[in-house]
Amino acid sequence: MDKEDFSKEQEDVPDKTDQEANSSDRLQPELLQGGHPQCPTALWEMLERQFLEYIQEAPFLNPENEQRTLLRLLPLFLKAWEKSAGIICFPSVLEFAEEVSKHLAQEIQKALGGKPAEEARLATGKLLQWKGEEENDGYLLLKSGYLLTQVDSETLSKVIESGLPGLLLQCLYIFFAFPSDKDELFEGDSQVQKMFVQMMLNIYNDPQGVEELLLGNELQSLLMATSSLWEQSSPSWKEPTFCVLRAISKVQSPSTISYLQTSNSVKIAVQNLSRLVDTLHPQEVSEVASLILYFVKDSYFISSILLLEFENSDGYPMLLKILLRYGEVPDDEAEPYLEELLELLVWFTICGKTELKVFDSVTYPQLDGFKFQHEPSGMTVKNLQAFQVLQNAFQKTSDPLLCRKILSSIKTIWTWNGRNFFLLEWTLQPISQFVEIIHLKPSLAQMQFFQLLESVVFDLSFIPHEILKKVQNLIKENQAPSCTLVALRSLHRIIAHDLLFTDIFRDSGLLGLLLAQLRKQAKIMRKRGNRGSSNFEDMDRDLACVMLKIVAALLQGSVRNTVVLKDHGMVPFIKIFLDDECYRSDSLNILEQLSTINTEEYMSIIIGALCSSTQGELHLKLDLLKVI
Repeated sequence: MDKEDFSKEQEDVPDKTDQEANSSDRLQPELLQGGHPQCPTALWEMLERQFLEYIQEAPFLNPENEQRTLLRLLPLFLKAWEKSAGIICFPSVLEFAEEVSKHLAQEIQKALGGKPAEEARLATGKLLQWKGEEENDGYLLLKSGYLLTQVDSETLSKVIESGLPGLLLQCLYIFFAFPSDKDELFEGDSQVQKMFVQMMLNIYNDPQGVEELLLGNELQSLLMATSSLWEQSSPSWKEPTFCVLRAISKVQSPSTISYLQTSNSVKIAVQNLSRLVDTLHPQEVSEVASLILYFVKDSYFISSILLLEFENSDGYPMLLKILLRYGEVPDDEAEPYLEELLELLVWFTICGKTELKVFDSVTYPQLDGFKFQHEPSGMTVKNLQAFQVLQNAFQKTSDPLLCRKILSSIKTIWTWNGRNFFLLEWTLQPISQFVEIIHLKPSLAQMQFFQLLESVVFDLSFIPHEILKKVQNLIKENQAPSCTLVALRSLHRIIAHDLLFTDIFRDSGLLGLLLAQLRKQAKIMRKRGNRGSSNFEDMDRDLACVMLKIVAALLQGSVRNTVVLKDHGMVPFIKIFLDDECYRSDSLNILEQLSTINTEEYMSIIIGALCSSTQGELHLKLDLLKVI
């Protein structure tokens, strides 16, 4: 949850203002003389007058009476705020904020004061909870302090100077790390938690608030707790804790980086989390890992020192272990956590100051629109270690969701800069290696992979000759017919993109390979006759259908390829495919190309087929007549 999420929920926070205002009438009966003023201006004037009286009296009051006098002003403050549509406007607002935050800090210190964690949690919860018509002193201070953090930077600065940044985070630590069966903070209303957390977000969104926080060890303690106690922590405080730490991470500075480095926070967090990878649910371990990565990412443009600490602490092997845990939970539950982790990992691939060396070792021929970019522009991959996590995860996983998300991540990297395809393929060869194992992956991942390969041709105008040779070998070996079918359909789309492929796939041997496979299938069809087919034979049928389409496309406009077909003695076998309506259109297209080298032979074949067709083969007769 981010700051914006809490901000949306804050619309409900002041719902009890009317009840608090009624309480203010009860707490301050002197306000009722002559009727309670309802005009916002009158309310603020009254608050200003009474607060100035408090300032004059405070030096002569003992601490208990001083606080009691201030507390009597808070219901009036809340009433004036409510009547002013949430706008706080009176001359002494800075001094008022200073007093409110000072007394809130004192109350929190009393609640925490040297107590064991469980006892401190109970005391702090009781301090801040709302008790209906009998408001807690702590609740009034909390709500007033929360509203004052929203006024302006000067007012916020007064709140920060009170020491609240560290105290509030200390409270969050004990709420998160020491769960209770009975959460006192929610006994009255969950809005207390929202105010408490939003107040922290307001404070930590300001650099001064984070700087004050760095004076103590509260941040280190909370980071260590998230990386070691996540499973045992309070469920109701996990999301707020993540949200608060994320806000702190966004306000990075040299001081924050120095604090995290000196305390070894990233190193210890990675070590803690590495021990929990095998026991936590994938979503939970991903969430904690993302939190660590955010601190590293947000600091990177100031200093790379936290990234180096993450890498030296075996952060990448840890991420690989986390990714390989996916598949244990339903996709709809896992997807948002996996996406966030992968987005961060993808971002890490561009971290680095040294550009990778790439040499112009392009194999020709290439498409007319291809232009190799020698100079880097845009975001380019510099961190191969980070990318290897993606590559290794894809090679090792069989989880459909993870496979598809990794392929999407690779496409994102290419989208940033087309040069990244070449940087990666000429260093780590991810796509080239994936071809060799793609038949072992889920069907949706297979389709997405070949779409990715097609984008190299369509979007980059580049012909990856070596990769296409491996695809051709995949088709030849046919270890998984369903994957072979996907590969063939992909090649058919690629061939249709440019006539240059009619020469490339002839010279590579693909045309000859397909003709040999079709010859086999034609013989099987001739032997089987009209007998029904099994599921296995249905797959062979589908493969033959696509192969015919590819051969027809390769022959289109290519006399040389038509000669290859004839030299292979394929004409009699192509005629066999005419008998099946599924193959007929492509078979006729293939035979029609014969007319470019021998019109008489072509006409002889068609007329011969027409004469030999039976009376029951009416559709065949019609199709043959159409091409004469």
